[in-house]
Amino acid sequence: MEKKFLLPFYISLYGGLNFPDIDLIFIFLGHRSIITHGILVPLLIYFLLTKEMKKFSIKKQFDKIFISKHFRDNLLDYIYIGFLLGIAIHLCADLFPKNYNFTGTATIFLPFWIYTGKTFSILWIFGNMFFALYIAFKKLNQKKISKIQTNLLFFSIIIVGIIYLIIDKNFFAKMVMMLTLFPVTWFYIRNKQKEE
Repeated sequence: MEKKFLLPFYISLYGGLNFPDIDLIFIFLGHRSIITHGILVPLLIYFLLTKEMKKFSIKKQFDKIFISKHFRDNLLDYIYIGFLLGIAIHLCADLFPKNYNFTGTATIFLPFWIYTGKTFSILWIFGNMFFALYIAFKKLNQKKISKIQTNLLFFSIIIVGIIYLIIDKNFFAKMVMMLTLFPVTWFYIRNKQKEE
């Protein structure tokens, strides 16, 4: 990984850690909004910045900013990867709240505070955490960077996650989840891509 992409990667990782709670600013969304507590927004933005559309394209505007296709594509990919990993760590923390109840803010809400319930909330949070990891690790492994660099990035992500989860309450269960799901997904992606 070129050094010039490290700062954008870690800034976006930090952004992803904090992005889900942006719903606190927009009262109509409700805390733990389905819009922010998942991968819908980053997927949509990445799609708009990378896909050509006939009538309207944000990509065309984005392309005007960066002359070098190599720089633009790598910058966008590393920002996307970091952001997804930050969201995954945040969702890992949110998977183990004090309790799931109607009056609390532990459940996923649809806009305008529409309650979804405990089962849906657990499935939504876990599913989005898994797919954020899967997409990010797959994209990271597609990058032409050395094995040492990818391993260093992986361990730095784990360290950031540990620090983030230690600060939070009920950190033991969250730590077990992260230290299980993150490496399992990581090694699954690595092995799958070796076979291809």
